[in-house]
Amino acid sequence: MSPKIKTQKPRILSFDVLNIISCFCIIWIHCNSVLYSYDGTDLWRLSLIVQVVAHFAVPCFFMLSGANLIHYRERQTTGQFLYRRVVRTLIPFLIWSAIILLWKHFTGVLIVEDFRHIVFLFLTSSLETVYWFFFPLFGIYLAIPVVSLFADRKYLPYMLYLSLLGIFINSLLPYILGRIDMGYSEYIVFPMAVNYLPYALLGYYLANAQIPRGVHWLIYAVGIGCALYMYFGTLSISQAEGGLWKDLIDYESFASYGFGAAVFLFFKNLPFHRIKSPAFRRVITTISGCSLGIYLIHMLIMDNFVAITGIRTYSFTWQLFGHIPVYIIALILVFAVKKIPYAGKLLFP
Repeated sequence: MSPKIKTQKPRILSFDVLNIISCFCIIWIHCNSVLYSYDGTDLWRLSLIVQVVAHFAVPCFFMLSGANLIHYRERQTTGQFLYRRVVRTLIPFLIWSAIILLWKHFTGVLIVEDFRHIVFLFLTSSLETVYWFFFPLFGIYLAIPVVSLFADRKYLPYMLYLSLLGIFINSLLPYILGRIDMGYSEYIVFPMAVNYLPYALLGYYLANAQIPRGVHWLIYAVGIGCALYMYFGTLSISQAEGGLWKDLIDYESFASYGFGAAVFLFFKNLPFHRIKSPAFRRVITTISGCSLGIYLIHMLIMDNFVAITGIRTYSFTWQLFGHIPVYIIALILVFAVKKIPYAGKLLFP
């Protein structure tokens, strides 16, 4: 943990673009409430298509965290790294959780009983369900200081080994055994890559490894296959069971890993590095820098937008286009608030 810090590396434009598109697609998913009320109609099928098409967004966010942060020792100490994670994510998460708590309390959406109840709401992401994302993200942050010790090209095969073994043992194997009604011990886990850490490891590997062109096409094919299986598998089993079957659209499913990895690699390989316009790069970087803030407030924006406009959310129009005004309004608000001295950096660092 040497205090010597190297020169800041230039931002990778393709990662900023992927960040923006992932944020946009996450809002699309969260506008897609029809999915959880299975009725087998064309509207429900459309909602499943939306879920699958936009599904890569959460996996890619975790992979971007790995790609951007695992090599942090090149530019900052571990203390600085952890401090920045606290300032940039933990504090805004706590502030906006408190704001939502007050908002819902005074609007009568929930009744706060006592301090213990408040702690329960925070710890269970009951204040805002989409805030579940922060808990595995914090776990990844805490693991990175150890993982970063292997942030070197010679250790890339081991990163891939940990990631793939975690995906196979913790995700693919339980799925296969479950589909053939074969029991297995709960102790069959790979403890070095559980929860969402394989995404971060995979993101770092894909961002830094020299992958042969033929393997690129293989990963794309696997990703497309995972997306198709996610749709048709979820559709057929949901129809058979008369309710939404969530296994394949869970973010720890093997299909999520395969689809997410393919999209991540696709954006990494796009020739954004050829764009030399400083103005264009500045715009992309600025919008990308608003993504966390957009995520923090987009549900508040969506709920109030629906209440004010009276728009029907159970409709084809909302499923296809409802996320667009929500994203634009949230982007404008975050951009404007970030300009406010002190408060802007506290709310949306």
